[in-house]
Amino acid sequence: MKGVLGRYLLREAGIAWFGVTLVLLAIMLSTRFARFLADAAAGELPQNLLLQVAALSSLQYLVLLIPVSLLLAVMMALGRLYQDNEIAAMTGCGVGLWALYRPFLLLGTALAVLTALLAFQVGPWAGRTGEYLTKNAARFIKYNPFEPGRFKSLGDDRAVVFTERMSTNGDTLENVVAQIAEPKASSFVTARRGTQAVNADSGMRRITLADGYRYIGEPGTTQFDVVRFDTLTTNIRPPEFLYTASKRKIQPTSQLLGSDDPRDRAELQWRISAPIAVFVLALFAVPLSYVRPRQGRYGKLVIGIVAYLVYSQLLGIAQSWVAKDKPIGVLGLWWVHVLMLLIALLLIGRQQNWFGLLLRRRPA
Repeated sequence: MKGVLGRYLLREAGIAWFGVTLVLLAIMLSTRFARFLADAAAGELPQNLLLQVAALSSLQYLVLLIPVSLLLAVMMALGRLYQDNEIAAMTGCGVGLWALYRPFLLLGTALAVLTALLAFQVGPWAGRTGEYLTKNAARFIKYNPFEPGRFKSLGDDRAVVFTERMSTNGDTLENVVAQIAEPKASSFVTARRGTQAVNADSGMRRITLADGYRYIGEPGTTQFDVVRFDTLTTNIRPPEFLYTASKRKIQPTSQLLGSDDPRDRAELQWRISAPIAVFVLALFAVPLSYVRPRQGRYGKLVIGIVAYLVYSQLLGIAQSWVAKDKPIGVLGLWWVHVLMLLIALLLIGRQQNWFGLLLRRRPA
């Protein structure tokens, strides 16, 4: 009987968790994706990287979403059972507190392991990979000298290029004009047409201009050499790209271990806090989900969201104290978990009337 009941509760909470996580993830990604689209429209991010960068961002968001989605899922699942009087039937059949908690703690254990994996390894890797792709793409775009109908600066303004028209894929060019600053003189190039080929790995562009003229001389003088060419080929190689993570939250966990920097300790403790929060919120969910027969099924969800917000804000304050190396930061983030755990135990004791039982057992 208990095995069947446990699987039933686990299935109800698991389905609710999956649905809540998908909804919250979709909401967060929609705002983030709008920013990616704006970057792509401004020419700062290639369109072919949009989905890849968004998928990497979702792996980072899951660290934040799993604790709150578990809390809401358990509250929604138990809220329905309370409203349908299924919990009353279970307790009437002798189902105790442990039998009610066990399936949710099993789900919390699995999600805590997943959260730890995301917080320590997958999330920072996804952040570094997404940042690398974005910065590398921006480097390629910056050193693209051709954009139809616009002047483009190249190589710290050592060259200015104007292209009247170009094909959709950027392979063919029409009416190209370029001014190039050289060590002893300047050159001015015009060409009726041209082509370019880009190496996807190195970003090097092989540009071939056809049917044009090259004027070489010093501006302000009449001494210019004019050379007509059938084809003129040149290579443009972007500078070497040496990537380093710009944010501490995406640095490898191995770099944070043993660091004396208080900001590194704060980030490491936050990563440790993520799976702990899953357990604590799983304990919170059961007493918070209790609803009376005439009470609305979703009435307690607001209280659960407030509890999560208080929890996350306290963790943020404690992390700030550790990062700023304040004296109270010696306590780390652990005092927040202990405080919230005590509150959860008080709520459980109040629901199960532990305090009334203790008073009855006291000798007169």
